[in-house]
Amino acid sequence: MSPETVAIVGAGAIGTALAHALSAAGVSVVAVASRQREHAEALATAITGAEPVSVREAGRAAAIVLLTVSDSAIEDACAALDAPSGILVAHTSGSRDVTALAAASAAGADVGGIHPLAAVARRTRGTNLSTPSGADVYRGALFAIEGSGGVTARLSALATGVGGQPFRVTAEDKPLYHLGASMLAASAAGLAQISWDQLRRAGLDATTASLGVAHLLRTVADNIGRAALPGAALTGPVARGDAGGVRRQAAAARALSTETYALYRAHVLHNIEVARGAGLIVGETADRLLAALLEDETTGRRKGNP
Repeated sequence: MSPETVAIVGAGAIGTALAHALSAAGVSVVAVASRQREHAEALATAITGAEPVSVREAGRAAAIVLLTVSDSAIEDACAALDAPSGILVAHTSGSRDVTALAAASAAGADVGGIHPLAAVARRTRGTNLSTPSGADVYRGALFAIEGSGGVTARLSALATGVGGQPFRVTAEDKPLYHLGASMLAASAAGLAQISWDQLRRAGLDATTASLGVAHLLRTVADNIGRAALPGAALTGPVARGDAGGVRRQAAAARALSTETYALYRAHVLHNIEVARGAGLIVGETADRLLAALLEDETTGRRKGNP
């Protein structure tokens, strides 16, 4: 077997996107395994040269076995492999290190980690597993690679093959790496939902609101890509030093719900510091923004409200 042969264990969102991306890059994805046989069969059918196999069989099907299962399932999937000496077993977890692959290591396999810094959406019910959704998501993405020198070289070749940019990460640094990645991806989607909700309340239909939110996020991402640091791409009333804008937004958020205002308050407090650190505002402006944010709270206390 050549290093270009790959077996995918886990036919979820990550495994599906990786299988399509690797195949499109000329890497021979020869086997797909999943706890649900029909998922493995559907994905294998969509990949030229791939066959559905059991998790055990995946260990002998290719030179590189990628465990694209959930973090909590890595040990069980690894233990189920028939992993002969000389193959490479790697997981795609951003938070777990290679000690999760102890069973494969004990069997003589090389072990490593390869985590793409890209958001691949989970499939919704009814999605066709053979659809190469997310196959292009890795182009330009960073790939966190963990492992020995030889392992790093082999996994880095996979990353560059799909258009990614590999970099080495240590086990000690993985928690920080994953915290930063997860907070951005999860928070962006959560904030997008809030934005969508307000656009819907303002009269937009669901499709138009979704298109608007998606375009807004793309322009934010483009601005960040051109900025010296992400904070320099900050927009909105805080970045402009517009205390009146903050006051009006705070009132609108408070009128919606206590939870919405609490989130908006934390958002503005953080962005004031980001804007100051990026040189967008100075101390006096920051003080005015803070006063505008907290104005209703102060007024409420003076009126005897809790």
